[in-house]
Amino acid sequence: MKREKTVRTGNKEKRLPIVFRRKLLTVTAFIMLFSMAFIALITPLLKNLSVLDILSPQLSEIKEEVVYNSDFIFDAVKSMFMYDSKLPDEEFITSTLEYWGSPQWYVIDENGTVIMSDDKSKINTTVPEDSVIGGYHRELSDTQKGSCRISDIPSEDFQSGNWEKYVAASLGNGAVMVVIFDSSTYYPQTDGIMESVCSFKTVGKNGCDLIVHQDGTIISPPEKIRTEKNNKLTQSDIKKLLSAAPENSLLQVNLQGTEYCAIYQQADGYYAVSIISKNEVMLSLYIIILVSMFLMLLLLVIVFLRVNGLTKRLIVDNIGKINSELSEITGGNLDVEIDVKDNLEFRQLSDGINTTVSSLKGYIARESERFNKELELARAIQTSALPNVFPPYPNRHDIDVYASMNPAKQVGGDFYDFFFIDSTHFAFLVADVSDKGIPAAMFMMKAKTIIKSLAQANRSADEIICIANNALCEDNEADMFVTIWFGILDTDKGLVSYINAGHCKPLIRRSGTGFEFVRERPDFVVAGEESVPYTRRELKLCSGDALFLYTDGVTEAVDISDELYGDDRLQTALNAQSTSSARGICETVRKDLTLYSDGATQTDDITMLAVVFNGMRLYREITVEAKVERLSEVNAFLEEQLDASEFDMRSATQICVIADDVCSNIVYYAYPDKDSGMMKVAFSFDPKTDEAEITFTDSGIPFNPLNVPEPDISKIEEGEEGGLGIMLVRKFSDKLLYEYSNGQNILKIIKRRNKNSR
Repeated sequence: MKREKTVRTGNKEKRLPIVFRRKLLTVTAFIMLFSMAFIALITPLLKNLSVLDILSPQLSEIKEEVVYNSDFIFDAVKSMFMYDSKLPDEEFITSTLEYWGSPQWYVIDENGTVIMSDDKSKINTTVPEDSVIGGYHRELSDTQKGSCRISDIPSEDFQSGNWEKYVAASLGNGAVMVVIFDSSTYYPQTDGIMESVCSFKTVGKNGCDLIVHQDGTIISPPEKIRTEKNNKLTQSDIKKLLSAAPENSLLQVNLQGTEYCAIYQQADGYYAVSIISKNEVMLSLYIIILVSMFLMLLLLVIVFLRVNGLTKRLIVDNIGKINSELSEITGGNLDVEIDVKDNLEFRQLSDGINTTVSSLKGYIARESERFNKELELARAIQTSALPNVFPPYPNRHDIDVYASMNPAKQVGGDFYDFFFIDSTHFAFLVADVSDKGIPAAMFMMKAKTIIKSLAQANRSADEIICIANNALCEDNEADMFVTIWFGILDTDKGLVSYINAGHCKPLIRRSGTGFEFVRERPDFVVAGEESVPYTRRELKLCSGDALFLYTDGVTEAVDISDELYGDDRLQTALNAQSTSSARGICETVRKDLTLYSDGATQTDDITMLAVVFNGMRLYREITVEAKVERLSEVNAFLEEQLDASEFDMRSATQICVIADDVCSNIVYYAYPDKDSGMMKVAFSFDPKTDEAEITFTDSGIPFNPLNVPEPDISKIEEGEEGGLGIMLVRKFSDKLLYEYSNGQNILKIIKRRNKNSR
């Protein structure tokens, strides 16, 4: 069959290191972008935290200083009354408190009765226990002289504007003095000392700390210092700031075209304010973010390089080594052992691959052994079905046939066959099954058997192939088919009736000329489709003509360059030989194929068959039991053939005497251990040479009459038996030949016809 060439193509694949680096770089970039997005999302929060980190400590410090200064001033108030051991009188208290703005004051004795006050209506009244004054009296009446309590201004009272600051001191003997300041008497005492609290404080480059009144009046730093520091904030700016959000809230406000971040708290009658430019905060924040991102990027680059290096060393290089060794294994070298054992995983992988390869080697060995057995079986089926004894018909000189089949390593389905349907019709064929192996061999056997059985039923060539085609189509689940060149030669007429069912075109050599292709359109293959018609064609052969049949394994044999042998070279090789025998024709082609292939692998079966027709030579044969009563049939057969060959009377009589003696010898002596056996007598006559060849064949005990010594005539005349028949056979024969082959005695008698005596 014709072979199909396959071209394999593959896509270029990316290498693992490149893929890994790209994936790792993608992950790194994703982490970086995610980090940037995350930072962008939390920047407002970071800004607030950053502002609070800057302003909160400042604000707490200012508040502490305000409270401290306030308490210090009012601690001095109580000290004015602690130098005398007796209670101060009303005049002294009044004159002293005039310096502090004449605030309200009360002196309460140990019983809770007001004994002195700037409000005369309160004298001799009892202080309610649940009042603020009553609370201080309870707390200090039992303490030593000089004990003091200074109240803070509650934030809610401060915001409402209705607030008072209390200074309470123990005067001894259970007496308590309470001085009450309101805004009119408080601020004149504290504003002056508060001016210096923020005079030298800064917040960043453009920020500041302020102490302000509830109405926005800036107390500290004073205007002069603010001017020197280019602080242009006004009372209205501060009022805007205080109204933007409640105290302790981080707020963002635009003052005089500049965005500020600020926070403020009530601090003992004042607002402590800490303020900074938003741009300054954001600049600092952006610097921190950029530095953080740079460090993160640097860290990611270091991690990328480190992971890439470790991955390359621990994974990629090992995978590359394993792939390299696997390439050798897949290339057919199963002796390679993978030894990559840098870590547990690769050790397990290497051991697993080595175990798999070892198992594969064992499996291949077992499969190879099984496959070789199958090949041997297929070859045995193939070769056992083919005639392989040459010459196959040594008694016939009108036909010379030789065939050979050289199977490829992978057994194909080529086959040939030849046989006589009867004494004058010779069938021969060459075929090629589409598949290979045991299925093809079995299909070949089936096809060969069907064709031979149909031919022996005396059907025509086209009938034989049509019926065989339908029979082979049945149950052909493998969809195999066969190409066949089948012919039947009439040896009396030299006429070949043949069918070419999709097979290679044969070559014919006419006597005295070279081989030429028989060019014709072949019919469809056999077993391809049911009920296909086949056309019977005819060839006329003359004496010396030859037919050469072959399969495509001949013309499609290749050399080491994968070039086909081809039709032209086949024709040239056939015409270059000088032999006229069928064996010589086939062996010439076989030698030229061997020379052409020059060691290239044989990919298909090489099958060829040659038939040489040597003219219309008479050939007949008869087979009978080796019994006395059957000798008359042999005599009648020979007389008929001698008469048809126009033998002269004398020569014909001598041949009959020879036949009678040889056949009698077979009947009486060939089968001593059996009742009888078989004997065959073949008659062949060549009109060109006027020679007849009579062949006697039996399967009895070996006996060579040529080894029998000449008899003593004198003893025969005296009546002794034996030797006379052999003597007559030798005397009447022109040539006497004997051989023992395949368990048979074969005796050939050659006798020339005498034309002049007829």
